[in-house]
Amino acid sequence: MRIILILLLTFSFFGDEFKSYDAKFAFETKFGDFPLKRYFTAKDNEINTRVKMQVFWLKYSIDSNFRIEGNNVISVNTRVQDPFRDEPKKFSANFSQNTITSKELNNIELDRFVLEQLASDVQVRLNAKYGVENYALNIFDNTKGEVVSKNYQQLNNEVVKTSFGDIETIVVVATSDNVGPIKYFIAPTMDYLIIKSTATLKNGEERVLIISEMPKFLEE
Repeated sequence: MRIILILLLTFSFFGDEFKSYDAKFAFETKFGDFPLKRYFTAKDNEINTRVKMQVFWLKYSIDSNFRIEGNNVISVNTRVQDPFRDEPKKFSANFSQNTITSKELNNIELDRFVLEQLASDVQVRLNAKYGVENYALNIFDNTKGEVVSKNYQQLNNEVVKTSFGDIETIVVVATSDNVGPIKYFIAPTMDYLIIKSTATLKNGEERVLIISEMPKFLEE
């Protein structure tokens, strides 16, 4: 269960580049399928995005804020409740240009640009929208409590079967020396939402996060 939500550039854009939405997903594992909710709220150049899931009696959540400055997504802070990681099970982290600070975790001095996990999903969506096919991101891994470098490559498009129809998607794979590969399935007809992701663990086990209902895009 430790890979749960590793599953989520060069353009001028604003927070309303993508619409606010609420969406429901199913997290499919060998232990069963579990409902997950995701919320994305954009106002001007400030974005809040949240994930909530319950696995049996265990509650998992991420609540992250970031902003748009010129050509960059800038992580501001994140709050994590993860019953599947080593202690601490709950932590918050603040992001600045040179440091990630946290009372619960060790502070991390940065020598490169770093995104927290949910902000990195937005960068993946944005790159798909503007046709960026190969790139790298440095991401703060909530489970490991460290920065992980990932390389992203666009693959051939695929059709994803959902409960509300077949959806054409752009497929992007993320690879890293630290974790197994993750595939993102991005739907251009649904505001470039990531409607499915698959994570392959080092032991070969695959876990899938797939949208379970038509997302609710919120009016301005």
